[in-house]
Amino acid sequence: MDAVLVVEKSEAPGIAVQCDLLLPNGHLQRTYEFDITDVGIRRRLVRRFYSILVLQVACTLPCIELFLKYPLPYNFVMPLSMVFTVFLYTCFYVWRDWRRHGPFNYFVLLLSTLIGSFNRSVYLLNLVETHWVYIYPVILIFEILGLMLYSSQNRFRFTQIRGISIISLIFGLFLLLAYRLNRMMEVFSAMACTVEAWYIIYDTHYMLCGRHGYDIGPEEFVYAACNIHCDLPKGMWRLMKMLFFSKIVEAVRMFRECFRTEVC
Repeated sequence: MDAVLVVEKSEAPGIAVQCDLLLPNGHLQRTYEFDITDVGIRRRLVRRFYSILVLQVACTLPCIELFLKYPLPYNFVMPLSMVFTVFLYTCFYVWRDWRRHGPFNYFVLLLSTLIGSFNRSVYLLNLVETHWVYIYPVILIFEILGLMLYSSQNRFRFTQIRGISIISLIFGLFLLLAYRLNRMMEVFSAMACTVEAWYIIYDTHYMLCGRHGYDIGPEEFVYAACNIHCDLPKGMWRLMKMLFFSKIVEAVRMFRECFRTEVC
């Protein structure tokens, strides 16, 4: 007689579940407990450092206005800026303890605000040099505000798919408005803001579940806001490993098996 284990799924937000499909034992689930166990305190922390992210994105608007008046050679500046940003954020990610407390956390916050505004402006103006370029930071601000609004309640779980649904809904509303104004292509070209908003909720999960090893405290919202930027090289490495390096390893294993397996 087979025994069946029934696990009731609860809507109470307590433990984050991470699905790892490529494990030796098959399709398993790993659970990661949050560093801050109280959901109210945890989501208050999220709202506080999300509000900082909103202000950082808002700083992109005057930066775009400045570069519209005084344009740069974007094809030359953008690669250099990206390399410098990855190098600097990698150093901040590896050597992290010194920027945990003031005044160094505010220094890193100011630096990440300037770098983020500059890179975002250069990227956007490299695509189009019109005032419709403002739509990217505006949509991103509304997406983060929507995530903040959802995190203000403690009844329902804040899963990544629900966060992605909120992001997609807000972007869809802007697309509908653009359709009515006959500006569909201008708004659709800003779709990368949904990827940036998804990265925010993705890294929030990793940060609060201890997968970066930060052990975030309830009042370290400045440190948490800086970590969203400093974790970017780690996120890029994880994405490259998933999309490219895992395929290369799989191809090498397949080639190695050619020397071992018999055809008939």
